[in-house]
Parts: sequence; structure tokens; C-alpha cells
Amino acid sequence: MVNPKYSNNLLIFSKRRMGKTTLVEHFLYLKSEDYIHIYVDIFDIVSKEDFAKALLKALSNSQKGDVKTTIKILTNLFKRVRVEPSIDPNTLEYSIKPIVATLSFEQMMEDFFHGVKELSKKKKVIIAIDEFQQITNIKDIKLDALLRKYIQQREKISYIFLGSKRHILTSLFSYKAPLYELATHFELQPLKIEDIYSYAKRYLTISKEQIEYIFNLSDGETKLLLHMLHLLYMQKQDISNTLIDNVLKEIIDSKDATFRMLFDTLNNNQKTALKVLGKYDNNFFSQEVLWDYNIKKQTLKSSINALFRKELIDKNENGYFVPDRTFELWIERKLQ
Repeated sequence: MVNPKYSNNLLIFSKRRMGKTTLVEHFLYLKSEDYIHIYVDIFDIVSKEDFAKALLKALSNSQKGDVKTTIKILTNLFKRVRVEPSIDPNTLEYSIKPIVATLSFEQMMEDFFHGVKELSKKKKVIIAIDEFQQITNIKDIKLDALLRKYIQQREKISYIFLGSKRHILTSLFSYKAPLYELATHFELQPLKIEDIYSYAKRYLTISKEQIEYIFNLSDGETKLLLHMLHLLYMQKQDISNTLIDNVLKEIIDSKDATFRMLFDTLNNNQKTALKVLGKYDNNFFSQEVLWDYNIKKQTLKSSINALFRKELIDKNENGYFVPDRTFELWIERKLQ
């Protein structure tokens, strides 16, 4: 993976629910004694200010210790940002909240990277930015160009960029793009069947063929695969393909209300497009499909583009697909 000793950077991409975040969090945990790590998830940012605030909050909460000591450390790190303790009303856990109401985006970014530079004088730093492709949604500034300036100035600082939209991520690091050659690309592949079997047989009486069956049903999606294994463990029964099918049905049924609410937010043409995607393997514009669903080619194209913008579907070199395997199975089984 990333090696802060040489300040190299890593771009990790895969479909959602494949374990990118868990992998990186585990790596950072293992390296917590050797490095300062800053993890920030920017999935829900809608402005450049959101991005800067997320970075500052992640940096603030990267410091471990009692409140008084942490606030003193952060006060010395930042030029303009003030911090104060905050209590989560649900968990009653404290965190440190940056106070930035009077600061501009530029001032917040300067303070963040100044703080990181100061931290790197004491210990090597790893900054992990999850769902990194979201920076492309910010249109009033080229965040990738701005980040290049800071990343190039790094010393004893490494970056891990994570995301689930390969085509967007790779375009951010493509030839002539600002971040070109600033990170090594790594596509996280599904777990190997042999490794899954080796793990599962510690807890289950299960055959390799049954693991392969689960793998194929889950399409190799780590989260769904592990969920199925967990439910099989809870069943305390002899495992059969019928039991595996029942466990998968239980998972899909448990999501039924959520998926129906999501489906109801779509207009009729988008609903039709989702049904088509659930039934056909990218051969959706044939005359037979258009007749079968009573939809015009241009209308279907527009509806598919709308689903893509809503992030209900994604695309790769092979075409469009539903990135959430459970949702894909729900479409196949409930909507056809």
C-alpha cells in the first residue's frame, strides 16, 4: 500500500461495498503508532466550503488525548481556526469542533494544510480522502488543481484517495489532468473464493462449492457476501443451497420498504429504465426491448442518464450497471 517513508500516494477504487473503507481504516489502525492519520469522508459535500470544513474536522479529531491537551495542540497548529469541544447527544462521546463561520474557503484550506505541515514535522502523516470523486461536483473552483499545489509541496505526507466511480476517479488522474501521476492506481478486486472458504470454514460446516454459490449470488460484493455468511452462522442449521437462497431472500425482503420508497421517487420513465436495466444486460435499445416496455429510444436514454445522475446506476467500459447488488437483486425479483 502507501508508504509514507517515501511520501508516495495511492488511488484505490472499486464498486461500493467491496471493503475499501474498512481496508484503509484497518491499515491506518495498524500504523497508528508510527503515523498520524487523518481520515475524511466527503460523500455528502455540496460546496467547496463543505470540503474545507470536512478536512478541518478530520484533522481536529485525528488528535487523541484529553480535551484540554487536544485543544492546546490544535490552537498551536492553526493560524485562524478556533476549536471547541462538542458532545454527541447519542453516544455521549466528545469530539473537537472547528469554528470557521467567519473564515473564507481559502483561509480554511490554508489553515488545514498549514496544520498538516506542522504535524509532519513531528511524525509522518497519512491523509485518506474517501469518495474522492465528489470533488467533481463542485463547479465554482477546480479543487483538483488546488490540491495539486498542496500535494506537490508535501514532505513526509502521503495521500490515499478512495472512491467508487472508476471513470470519474481515473479521469481526475489522467494525462493532462492536474493530478496526473500524483498517485499509484489500485483497483480493489473481489475477495478470492479460496480465501473466503478458508475464513468461513472456521465457523461454518460449509463446502467450497457452497462458497462459490454464495460468491456468484452476491456477485463478489464483500458486504453482501459477509452478511449472508453471518446469517448462515446464526441459523445453526446444515447448510444447503436452499438455505442460502432463503438467507438471501431474507436480506432482500428486509430492504423492501427502503427500496420501494426509493423507487417511488422516480418518474414513470425512470422506473421503466430501472426495470430494463434489471432484466437486460446492456442490450436495452433493441427494438424488441423498446416494444416490450412501450418506450422510445431517446426517452430510455434520457431516463438512464437521469438514473446515473441520481447515482442509482453506474457505468464502466462494459456499460451501465446497478452498483448495489442487493438493490439489483431486488429489481430483478420484485419488479419483473
